Amino acid sequence: MIPTPRPIAAVVFDMDGTLIDSERVYRAALAAALAAMGLTADQAFLYGLAGLAGPAVNAHIRARFGEDFPFEAFRRHYVPARDALVAGGIPLKPGAAEALHFVAGLGLPLALATSSQRDIALAHLRRLEVLAHFDVLVTREDVTRLKPFPDLFLAAAGRLGVAAADCLAVEDSHTGVRAALAAGMMTVMVPDLAPPTEDMRARCVAIHASLRDLPGLFRAG
Repeated sequence: MIPTPRPIAAVVFDMDGTLIDSERVYRAALAAALAAMGLTADQAFLYGLAGLAGPAVNAHIRARFGEDFPFEAFRRHYVPARDALVAGGIPLKPGAAEALHFVAGLGLPLALATSSQRDIALAHLRRLEVLAHFDVLVTREDVTRLKPFPDLFLAAAGRLGVAAADCLAVEDSHTGVRAALAAGMMTVMVPDLAPPTEDMRARCVAIHASLRDLPGLFRAG
């Protein structure tokens, strides 16, 4: 383990796929909805959706299935499939609670930067009893552009009153990592669905197999 290039002044976490194990649920619901429409999607396509939201997801689907893709019909299949899968609650990722507790124990400010809607993010964090750890929540309603643009991370740093370059971002997806790096943040990738690219291995301060490894980065520094 090597130290970070600069002291860490704040930590910004992604939510879906990083703190909560939701990406698999959304991808399973999407695959089920497509199958109900007689369509199929390979893993590469499904992995490419990780970290995307709203219009970016729709654009990805149109690029694969055509500009005339019937989104209304798709939603009639997708929403019930998704709701059935999340009925029992989406769990925290392994090591998430411990990582949040550790960072909070260091006295560092904590932010969430998620492409999810605010009400959905709040519901997850409250149910999982981790909301109190966060000083700032930045969601899709707070910015014009979502990941892979850096806006969510820049807004989080701004609200924390910390330079983006002095923040550590924790992300799971290619889209999220690109957004954090574009914001100039020191970035840790904890891959969920897709492994890191060689560029990400070169540019991230660490690639961790689990959030359980995150405290080691601070101890090394």
